[in-house]
Amino acid sequence: MCKAAERHAMTLKHRMALAAKRIVLGNLNQPQQCNIGIADPQPEIRVWLHGMGAPRDVTFAHSIACASPFTICIGGGVSPGDRTPGEPLALRFREHHDEKRLLAELSLRRTDTLLTKAPALLLFQVESCKNYCLPKGRLWAHYLHLAYVQSRSNSHIRMSTREAHAMIAAFICPRPVVLVSAVSESRNNMFPMNLLGNLGDGYFAFALDSTRLAAPLVADAGTVALSGIPMEHAEVARQLGKNHKRETISWNQLPFATKPSSAFSIPVPCFASRVIEMQIETTHNLGSHTFFVCRVITDERYSDGAQFFMVHGIYQSWRLAKHHEPRVPARRSVPSAPGKGASAARSN
Repeated sequence: MCKAAERHAMTLKHRMALAAKRIVLGNLNQPQQCNIGIADPQPEIRVWLHGMGAPRDVTFAHSIACASPFTICIGGGVSPGDRTPGEPLALRFREHHDEKRLLAELSLRRTDTLLTKAPALLLFQVESCKNYCLPKGRLWAHYLHLAYVQSRSNSHIRMSTREAHAMIAAFICPRPVVLVSAVSESRNNMFPMNLLGNLGDGYFAFALDSTRLAAPLVADAGTVALSGIPMEHAEVARQLGKNHKRETISWNQLPFATKPSSAFSIPVPCFASRVIEMQIETTHNLGSHTFFVCRVITDERYSDGAQFFMVHGIYQSWRLAKHHEPRVPARRSVPSAPGKGASAARSN
C-alpha cells in the first residue's frame, strides 16, 4: 500500500473512532480535565457534610488529601464527637443557585484524626459514590471510556474504580489551580497544583505526589507561597508542570517576571492575583500523596477577575447542557435543607 493510501486509511480509521466516541459519549463529550475561568472563591457548587450533627457547609473547609487511597480532609471545627448515630456519613455536592440540585454524593468512613494547634482535622475515605450529572446510561459510558483510557495509561498512580469515580465527583466542585513557590537552601522550585483547600481556623492544606521531587523540597523548605492564577495566564502556568520532577530550577529561567512575597521573600509571579504564605506545621504520607497541613501567615489579594480553576469533564458537560437548556419552572419544590428530598435532583 502506498503512503498516500496508508495516510487515507489512518485518517478514515481516526474519523470512525471519533464518530464512535461521539455516539457513545454524546455531543457534550469533554476531556477529563477542563480548565475554566471563574471568580475566586468559586460561586457554583456547595459541599455539604451529613452525619456529623446538623448538615454543615464545608465547601471552604475541606481538601483532597490523597488520590490512592482516595482521602478527604475536613476541618472547620468538625469533631469526631459530632457523629450522629444511625445517620449515613456523606459529602453531597449541590449547585449553589437555581434549584440547588444534587449532583453527586460520596459515602464516607472516618479513618484518622490529625491534631493541630487549632481544632483537629478529620480524614475520611470513600465507601461509595453516586454521580447525577448525566443520565445513568451516558454516565456509565463515560466511566467505561475512563477505564479504557486508564488501562492504556502509564501513570504510576493506580486508582481503583471507586477511587476514580470519587475523584470525578470531587472535581464537580471547581478546584483552583495555583503556583507553589518554595525555597530550601540552594534548591528552588515553582510548579502548579490543584489538590488544596482552606480548612478554617487559619489552616490550609495541600497534597503533592509522594514520588515527585517537589514533595521533599517543600517538606525541607518549611514555608511556601501559593499564587492565584488569572485565567489569561493559565497556559504559561500549566507549562511549569514539568517542574514537579525537578530538584531545583533557576528563577531567571521562568517565562515571566517574579517579585518577593511579603513575609518570606519567596519569589512569586508578578501576575499573581492572590498570594497566600504558609508555614508547614505537619506532613503526612497517606499513600500516593503527601499531605501538608499549614498555618496561614499572610493572605493578600491583588486583583479580581476570572481565575484558573479545574473541573472534571463530566461536570463540564452538565454545565454546558444547563447553560443551553431552556429555562422551565421546576416541577418540584427545593428541599428546605440540604440532604432532604435528594431524589428531586437525580433526573439531571
